[in-house]
Amino acid sequence: MGELLGEKCAVAAVSINESTAEIAPDHIENAAELVREALFAMQHRGTEASGIAGMSESGELRHHRADGMVKDVYRQDDIDRLWSASAVGHNRYATSGSKCGKPQPVIDEAVGSAFAHNGNLPDTSVLQDHLALHNIRTSSLVDSEMMGLSLFQYIRQGYDIDEAAQLAYPLFRGAFSSVALHAPMRSTEQTTIAFRDAMGIRPLALGKIAGGYAVASETCGLDMIGATYERDVRPGEMIRMQGESISSTQLAEGQEKLDIFELVYFASPSSWLYGQRVNDVRYRSGVELAKQHPPIVDHENVVVIPVPETSIPAAEGYAAALNLRARRGIVKNQYSGRTFMQNSQQNRQEMLRRKHAPLEEVYAGRDVVLIDDSIVRLNTLPALVERMSAKARSVSVLLASPPVRFPDFYGIDTPSQDKLAAANLTIEQMRQRIPGCSYLGFLSLSGLITATGVQRDRFSLSCFTGEYPVDIGGRRREIRTPISMEAID
Repeated sequence: MGELLGEKCAVAAVSINESTAEIAPDHIENAAELVREALFAMQHRGTEASGIAGMSESGELRHHRADGMVKDVYRQDDIDRLWSASAVGHNRYATSGSKCGKPQPVIDEAVGSAFAHNGNLPDTSVLQDHLALHNIRTSSLVDSEMMGLSLFQYIRQGYDIDEAAQLAYPLFRGAFSSVALHAPMRSTEQTTIAFRDAMGIRPLALGKIAGGYAVASETCGLDMIGATYERDVRPGEMIRMQGESISSTQLAEGQEKLDIFELVYFASPSSWLYGQRVNDVRYRSGVELAKQHPPIVDHENVVVIPVPETSIPAAEGYAAALNLRARRGIVKNQYSGRTFMQNSQQNRQEMLRRKHAPLEEVYAGRDVVLIDDSIVRLNTLPALVERMSAKARSVSVLLASPPVRFPDFYGIDTPSQDKLAAANLTIEQMRQRIPGCSYLGFLSLSGLITATGVQRDRFSLSCFTGEYPVDIGGRRREIRTPISMEAID
């Protein structure tokens, strides 16, 4: 993605039977190590911090959390110290509260519990009132901490972790895919749970491994540890895992409303969502884009260039549909990270300067069709197109999704609406803000839905339409009518 969005987070959990030999691939018998590998596969979902909590054979809760990426946070002796048959883990990208100093899982050593959350609660008023009844101050807490503390408080009252989740669930107003781990004091019995909000806005997949079960935000996390994907955790469902024992409880009536931006940008291209390979959906987005925006110049001189990396499948689909030449004309610095995930505009601009290196020999004298997945702040494209247009004969820019006109309140760090380009400018006005851009076109919402192969009513489309399937409470006052609603059909 040219313009970076801050993403949600990743969660993972593993519960295996301690007595089973060769529990995991390569003879790994440590749930914490399996969780680490799953988090590594889902690094794209959060780069600010990572953490794992596990239960020792004696029922002691152990954890390791730190700011940084998975490869840097854990040494092998950290993982060895965390040896456990059950473990939960989290990669953090902050969408609420401080960008540092809030790693998950949320821990309560006294009750032997850990909790991790992917998503966001736009309305925490009911949750805060509940915690205040127990003399818990919330002024310095983020939503994930409040959720964890509510679970732990019920456990203190004598409830098991799954019972606590059932009691706390009505307090959670927003989007959440969560995992939790608990072992009663002086007990070796360990219980791991996973649950989703009633709309299933954030993804959560269930897999089977030798000796037990695993859950992860994406199927790529299950693939990494050799788990066989079974199904998604259903909206409103709680899964309870104890080694090879698994049960399901429906905590709330569910309705599928997966955030469609998972398919546009956030999810790994290797993951499966709604039975669709993400890479294939993005390829078909390019095919739909070709139907709506064929080149306005001589085809013989056209070169299709993706803005790496998430736009590559869409560029391939666009070029194939029109029998055009597709080339890698921009090299991305693999160490630059996702600019969406930078914690300030200054940091984003600095990273953008380092992020892309255009290859002049690919596009010089050509009519360039530059494919990107979306426009958010209109940070990346102006400088990139201006550089390319100095050598190219023309540069057209196509986006493989509709204009983003509304902020997200469910776990994506989109800016406020006054900083969303498409909320404040028409498509033509945006084109004029991109020096050297001869044409700017977006994939329509209906075209994107067609590319997914899934019915429209199974998605949350809030960032495109302003329709929020989960009540956002007082945050509704932040929403206004955009200057136009082009490409929304």
